[in-house]
Formats: sequence, structure tokens, C-alpha cells
Amino acid sequence: MLRNFSLNKWQQDWDSDDTGRAIFNILPEVTLTPASWSRESILFATGHGPFPRYLYRFRLHPSDICTCGAKGDPLHYATSCHMTLSYHFTKPSAENIQLWWKSLLSNKLSRINTAKLICFLSEKENLIKQPGRNQFIRLRSRFLSFTKTSDLWTKTLQFNS
Repeated sequence: MLRNFSLNKWQQDWDSDDTGRAIFNILPEVTLTPASWSRESILFATGHGPFPRYLYRFRLHPSDICTCGAKGDPLHYATSCHMTLSYHFTKPSAENIQLWWKSLLSNKLSRINTAKLICFLSEKENLIKQPGRNQFIRLRSRFLSFTKTSDLWTKTLQFNS
């Protein structure tokens, strides 16, 4: 009796709450049985992983933008970032994003591939990080310019060619 009441209350809260909508679209029914997702799949589905968009919320990253200039969220890294090309899935159309997420996280092989993507991003986190606000790096064909505005110094090296 208490168990059913608790589950019903939990389901009502889950149905009416604003948070967790990405997961709600995949798992709309509450249950006491845990989903068979790995830690990496959960990080990917919630966006609470090594993503600039998430890290920026807590000021752990200078911006929410990937180094390639796009929004640094899980969908970007899984479908369009040139640094994660070997981990790409087919990009969903705007009207099929919810179905894409549900299909991706329901398929064991897709969950394995997302786990590999999360591991890659965690190991290579310097690839997803842009230079900080106090640092600007610009490469050109013959020059390397490094400017650190906080110290107000500039150093330019010309490569011998």
C-alpha cells in the first residue's frame, strides 16, 4: 500500500516537473528497477559529462562553445564535431530528436559507442576546451602569436621557412 502510494506520488511529480525532461522523454514511467545504463550513458543522456555547455554552468569552462565554434553539448559531439568524427551517429532532424535519443539509449551497441565517446572526451578534455578569457592563441601560416591580456604582454615568433 505504502509502496504503491509512493510510486504514484513519484510518477505524478515526474509527469508534472520541469527538470529532467530529456530523460522523461526516454523513460516516462517511474520504476524501482534501475535502467541498465552505464555511467557514461547517463552522463551522455543528461549532458552532465565533459561538455562545455555543462561545465560552463558551474564556471568550470570559459564558455559553452566547443573549440570548433558550435554549442558544446552531447548532440554536437555525437553528430557533428570534427574532433569526434570516428564516434559520430547520424544527425537527427529537428522533429526526430526525441525519437533519436530514445532509440540511441535503447540500443546496447549505441550505448557502448556513447560510452566510448564519453571516455574519449574525458581523456582528451584539452581538445574541447577553448583558451581561457585571459589567453588568446592564434595560429597563422608563418606566425605564432601568443597574447596573455592579464599580464599585458605579447610575444610573437616568426617561423623560419
